[in-house]
Amino acid sequence: MGFSCMTMHQTACYLRTDRSQEVRVFNSIVGMLGTTLNVYAYIVDGMLIDSGPQRIKRGIVNFCLQNRPNKIVHTHFHEDHTGNTAYLVKKLQVPAFIHPESVGICRNKGDIPIYRLAFWGHRLGFEAEPLPEFIENEHSRFEVIHTPGHTTDHVVFLDREKGRLFSGDLFLHHKTRVVRRNENIPLLMQSLRKLLKESFDTVYCAHGGEIEHGYRLVEQKLGYLEELQDQILNLHQKGLEIKAIVKEIFPRTPIISYFSLGEFSSFNLVRSLIEDKVQDGR
Repeated sequence: MGFSCMTMHQTACYLRTDRSQEVRVFNSIVGMLGTTLNVYAYIVDGMLIDSGPQRIKRGIVNFCLQNRPNKIVHTHFHEDHTGNTAYLVKKLQVPAFIHPESVGICRNKGDIPIYRLAFWGHRLGFEAEPLPEFIENEHSRFEVIHTPGHTTDHVVFLDREKGRLFSGDLFLHHKTRVVRRNENIPLLMQSLRKLLKESFDTVYCAHGGEIEHGYRLVEQKLGYLEELQDQILNLHQKGLEIKAIVKEIFPRTPIISYFSLGEFSSFNLVRSLIEDKVQDGR
């Protein structure tokens, strides 16, 4: 099977007037087989948040050479968030940090499904230190909050003082329609509820960029998933199988479901909301 891949424009921009607190933003668009995704990386107060996929290595490296981060922190181990870390750690001579359970995973080359390898590129192994509870930068302090669901190691970074949240893949979109096979959506819902106990406004998403009024959109995402779960469980109690429920609620199959061979699909979303519901503490 031949893949047609592209990496579209890459840009860096600078937000806020106080240089010690400004958020420096790198954006690139990666596409394959009619599917495109934005990728964002952020540098704030000397801290690079996620290193992006290997396919956009040149842009990320230039971004870091211009802004010289003194550390790299990761929201989770997926290759579109850690793909350039091995190179940057050596190039910049800076430490990397990730959730403790993924320190060993990241030490080795990534075991990546073929569709993700084609889309994002590979990930070389790198040495990382376990993330602490708080990250102290020169002018800022970020709380590291464990938010599993998308992955078991997923974290977000919250700056309480300025009300800004770097959310990795926790938010993505307020209406989720497809997820990976091993995602636990009720557990993700628990993470959203935990996060909504905090105070924040601006969300910096790994694939959605800067999102104003982010707290309200996180609320909307949780509300959507709760309504979707109720709808799915009601249909399941009436005797419908998972495939029939998917057809009823999500009649169109996204392209990504085909070229991922079902690893990324609405079926996974419906299945998780049925089978993983026992972990949902609502």
